[in-house]
Amino acid sequence: MKNRNLLSIKKLAVLGICVSFVAGGCGKMTESRIPKLEEPVALNEAYRPVEYGTIGSMQVLMATAVPRDYCNYYSANVNISQIYVEPGDTVNAGDVLAVCDVDEAKKQLQECKDALAHENETYEISAQISDTQIKLWESQAAGQENNILIATEQENERYDKQLHEYRVQKINEQMALYQQIVDDGTLKAAHSGLVTYTKKLTGGRSAAAYENIVIVSDTDDLVLDIKDTAINEYKYSDYDKKYVIVDGEKYDVTESQYTSEVLVLSKINNRYPDVCVESREKLFLTAGQMYPVYFEKTKANQALVVGKDSIYKDGDTRYVYVKNDEGGREKRIITTGEFDENYTQVTEGLKEGELVYYNSTDQVPTKYSKYTVTRSDFDIANYGVSYSRSDAGTITETCDYEGQIVSVNVKQDDTVENGMLLYVVDTGEGKAAITEAKNEIDSENESYAHKIADYDKQVKDLSEGGSSAEENNQEDEKPDTAYEEQQLKLNLQLLDLQKKLAGADHTYQLSRLQSAYDSISAGNDGKGNISVYAKNDGKVSKVSVKAGDNVEEGSDILQITGNSTDVLQVLVKDSNNYNVYTDNIADVGERVSLELDGTTIYGNCIGFAGYGREAQKGYINQDDKGVHITGNTDSGYGNAAFYIKLDNGIPDDLTRASAVKFSYVSFKKVVVVPTSIIHKQVNPMDKDDISYYVWKIDGDSVVKQPVILGDYTSGSNTLVLYGIDEGDEICLAS
Repeated sequence: MKNRNLLSIKKLAVLGICVSFVAGGCGKMTESRIPKLEEPVALNEAYRPVEYGTIGSMQVLMATAVPRDYCNYYSANVNISQIYVEPGDTVNAGDVLAVCDVDEAKKQLQECKDALAHENETYEISAQISDTQIKLWESQAAGQENNILIATEQENERYDKQLHEYRVQKINEQMALYQQIVDDGTLKAAHSGLVTYTKKLTGGRSAAAYENIVIVSDTDDLVLDIKDTAINEYKYSDYDKKYVIVDGEKYDVTESQYTSEVLVLSKINNRYPDVCVESREKLFLTAGQMYPVYFEKTKANQALVVGKDSIYKDGDTRYVYVKNDEGGREKRIITTGEFDENYTQVTEGLKEGELVYYNSTDQVPTKYSKYTVTRSDFDIANYGVSYSRSDAGTITETCDYEGQIVSVNVKQDDTVENGMLLYVVDTGEGKAAITEAKNEIDSENESYAHKIADYDKQVKDLSEGGSSAEENNQEDEKPDTAYEEQQLKLNLQLLDLQKKLAGADHTYQLSRLQSAYDSISAGNDGKGNISVYAKNDGKVSKVSVKAGDNVEEGSDILQITGNSTDVLQVLVKDSNNYNVYTDNIADVGERVSLELDGTTIYGNCIGFAGYGREAQKGYINQDDKGVHITGNTDSGYGNAAFYIKLDNGIPDDLTRASAVKFSYVSFKKVVVVPTSIIHKQVNPMDKDDISYYVWKIDGDSVVKQPVILGDYTSGSNTLVLYGIDEGDEICLAS
């Protein structure tokens, strides 16, 4: 008995499968579907053999081999003082990568402490107010209305307690994070490897909690990243079998685990990690190369199958037409089992090898030459047409205010040190900001004074009102002096507590306003002249303003740059001379080349800049504080960008060099055939349902064999991912 199943690429024609294909190239994804199979077709009559196969479905996704990434980030909002590494640097675990502004962290820590003290004080006073209010209602005449008020207040107390505990927990968590930064504001490498990404400080020094500052990649540990298939789009976790084809060999794989916590965090941050797969076996992968990954779901395995287009119905009866020994057809009643879009399992009525009739309208070729399928490499090139030497740690100093430049205290090519005066700006807005901050403090004091005066008036009125009520009691009434005194006492307690609550709020708000005033006043001479000082060592590479220039908030003032590196920064832009895929960059570890004076210079991609997809991509990270979704920020280049190192360093004169060449698509040992042997067919019922097939030579017959194509052609050749394999013979039209 022949054993043919869904795992056999060479025998796809006899398999009962519904196959769809997603080809995810570098930043590109398309879908095609295998047609409703009407093949293989016998040479003269429309018959196909009954064979053993598998009924189910399959997905084919394209993965790229990339190094495993290790993200380095702060767990709280910080201002970055300096990043000490650049793409291409090699670091060891524990090496210092960056340092943040500890003074800013101290300020944030103090604000957390003040907020915690305020939260505890106001909660305690509010709880006393609630208890006093309940006592007041309980002391009054019993009634349904009072009972409802008491029950509502008690429920509010329970809710307020839970809310208070939650707030305290969150403040304590923030305090712990800032305390850690105050104790040690350095960011240390979580893993050894190659620095492949650094946050660009040209757009500002602030970094959000869990924003990637540096990414270190382990180039000796490659994983299969299914690009353009993020975890929120992935629907194949419940498929039975998952494997990758590497150099023509099959290896079982499993996906990275995605917990519900990761999914929730991804949704909150709107950053979704790519789907990654790994094998328990040692895979010899090449960075930047692509590998097809197959996902199968099986309904029936090792089952006799026939095409659905061979089965006829008569009520509940199913039958087929079988070719007999005389060459005619005989009707055969069958019993069926599982089915998919194209094939049906036959449990009774047929035997392996019998020929079953089906309708066919395709013209079988009669004149052809034989083409033997082989495996070969398949590549499509991409180009980076703009490149330049990368400078380390470039920081753009931008103005925080609108105003006029009083002086620029440095010039281009000057060496600067941390703390050196860079420029002075005269800003009426800065002067106004001080005035506004002072006015807010005065306003808060005035508002609090009015509140206290109002509370004092209520206390006086309540006390006098109580005495007057006693004096005006009618003689025929018998006042309950003890009750009146109790009511007065409780009401006075309420007012006193409300007064304390207002005082606590005032003290806290006044402290915050004073802190804001101190911050605005720092570096301001009170007349609106603000002095700005260097926060990094470096060299002035650009000065964008001069004394007397008017500037807006956010205007570039100057750039400070570290030392030049042996790294080339490559931008992927449109070109009139090259076919450029602008949404694609080289992968870390991928070999690249550059033509110079007729000589090919080789190198490696050693890093990338955040852009588009890379800026939106999420990374799953776990540390002693839990699971986090981290992300990159946009580089601001406006184009996809990456970094390379040439094997022998950067040539002295790059003006005669061509564009940097790298792979858009790169496969090794895959089926590549002449495009002319592939035929297209359109479903007459659905013009958008397009599929492809080849005419395969099977002994003395020619059969129509469906194929799954990659979404790529190169010259006169096409990549075939499924349906035919090495050694198969195909009809090549004469």
